[in-house]
Amino acid sequence: MKFQLITLLLFFSLTSYTQNFKEIQLPTPTKITNNFIGPLFHPTIHYGATPENYNGKVIVFNHGYIDLNQSQFLFKNTFYQDVFNEGYQAVFVATTRGEGLWTNGKLLASALDIITHKYGIPQVYLIAHSNGGKAAEAAMFHYGKKDKVANVFALGTPFWGTYLADISQVPLLNWIWKLTGLNEGARTSTTYYCRDIVRPYFDKHPGNQPQKFISFGASGFYNSSVPIAAPVFLVSGGVLLAKQGSNDGVAPYSSTLRPNATIHFKDKDPNAIFDHLDISFGQFSWKHIRPYIENDNKRTFLETTSLKPSTTSLESNYYLIQSDKEHRLHLEKSTSKTQWIDIIHKKENTIFQTSNTHNKKKDIIPVHKIPHRTILQPTKKDMALHSDSAFIAFVKDANGPVMSFSNEISSQKPFLEVSFTTPEKEKFSVPTNFDVWGVIYDTSSEDINDPEEIINFTKNGNKFVFDPSVLPHGVYSIIIHATNHQNIKRNLISGFVLGNEDPFMTFNPESTTPKEQPNIVITPSVIEDTATISILTPPPYDATITVYTIHGQKVLSLPLPESQNNSYDISGPLQKLQSGVYLLKYDTQKAIRFIKK
Repeated sequence: MKFQLITLLLFFSLTSYTQNFKEIQLPTPTKITNNFIGPLFHPTIHYGATPENYNGKVIVFNHGYIDLNQSQFLFKNTFYQDVFNEGYQAVFVATTRGEGLWTNGKLLASALDIITHKYGIPQVYLIAHSNGGKAAEAAMFHYGKKDKVANVFALGTPFWGTYLADISQVPLLNWIWKLTGLNEGARTSTTYYCRDIVRPYFDKHPGNQPQKFISFGASGFYNSSVPIAAPVFLVSGGVLLAKQGSNDGVAPYSSTLRPNATIHFKDKDPNAIFDHLDISFGQFSWKHIRPYIENDNKRTFLETTSLKPSTTSLESNYYLIQSDKEHRLHLEKSTSKTQWIDIIHKKENTIFQTSNTHNKKKDIIPVHKIPHRTILQPTKKDMALHSDSAFIAFVKDANGPVMSFSNEISSQKPFLEVSFTTPEKEKFSVPTNFDVWGVIYDTSSEDINDPEEIINFTKNGNKFVFDPSVLPHGVYSIIIHATNHQNIKRNLISGFVLGNEDPFMTFNPESTTPKEQPNIVITPSVIEDTATISILTPPPYDATITVYTIHGQKVLSLPLPESQNNSYDISGPLQKLQSGVYLLKYDTQKAIRFIKK
């Protein structure tokens, strides 16, 4: 029931924005300067000046998550000047910065009514940047405005989602998403939400008109014309490159392939080596868009019917370490001579040092360094890192075992599956004595910082499986942990959708698994010196209590002490914990939270 209610709130009424747009008249392009700042926190329609050679065609611009219109006609973007010079009426629609495709789609639908009425025209051409392309789908097909749009030119639209959004749904890594400047609105842009909810809904929609969409996907995340933005896309593009291939820093090229749409640029097209911000600029994109508007029947280059990115399986050769409050961490003994450390740090620039047993610190020369990101090669097998910035370290092992994660949710027997393989050049066999667990977050929850549950994967042959049907229906993110006695560690971030694929159909309460109530209580919930757990129905066998950090790192495992009226004293072991928030899991029961002072 929680998922049903939150889903309705998420899709229909997340925002307090009114649909009464502010309407602002822009001066001619030559009179606009970077000092012109329009409303940033309210749905707004900026009307461009009508050119003297007006040809009767209106072009509507809709932004993505980066801004509310301003980059469309400021910051040396030539779009306004280009369309004005050639006789087109330009209109810039600002919806919301990050409320997602359903809210922005509803606002865009209202704007289309206002604009077509104002100019007395039946249709407009829509140039939509990034998630504005997904808002266009919602406006046209869910909110019924498809007849008011002649064509949609989707610039860097992640129709299949982006791995950066997947990362944003894990609180440990949420600030990396914020480095891109996109901040909120990621819930409806994850790869699993787009694959299992968005694409089936629109691609099977009876009103779907894929022939109206022309998709433009760029491949040059490292090539920016806006120096201030370049570091952001270098960071995010580097993260994306390992997961989803060539990309523009936010949208993977494969994700821009809307089924049955015209695909203008091929992968790594030399005409599209620019980043996610540049693709929204007229000087890069207008010359490619103009021929389609001048000749409505022009459809060129690659036309696709079934291309889609592979998002059901991911691989990892890394594990994650988060710096502590002092901006430091300790690297344990390496399992391979080929390890390296890919670090993303909050401060734009920082120096990393290592300390020896005498606590003398020495600067580490980076293998590669750009703003917000540093790659280091370990100088020894056991070392400590120090910095003046909070950071996340991806400790990678090029030749160690690779962890794979796949899921099958739509079948009658849904499963989540983890396996391990060895790179071809390696001679050693894959160790299978892993302990595998995951921390899941209900991303339809109002607070994704609150973990939904710790789930344990069961070894089945050479694979580790979990049956998600025991969970309530919902949209979940997951961070998977694996470790073994050889000190090999792996992490992987993904997600899955459990339940009905139609976001507008309420779930049948009878088919929804009720949430399991905790079978264990910890007293007090804020622990200083003493801690006691009470178990309502203890198992008839030896059980284990496991304690995890709030991000799922296992820090303590102990057998259940002897019972005194189902009350168990665990004061001693918990005293070893540092201050912080922890999760305690008893056997296979639901995890509970406590605070250690």
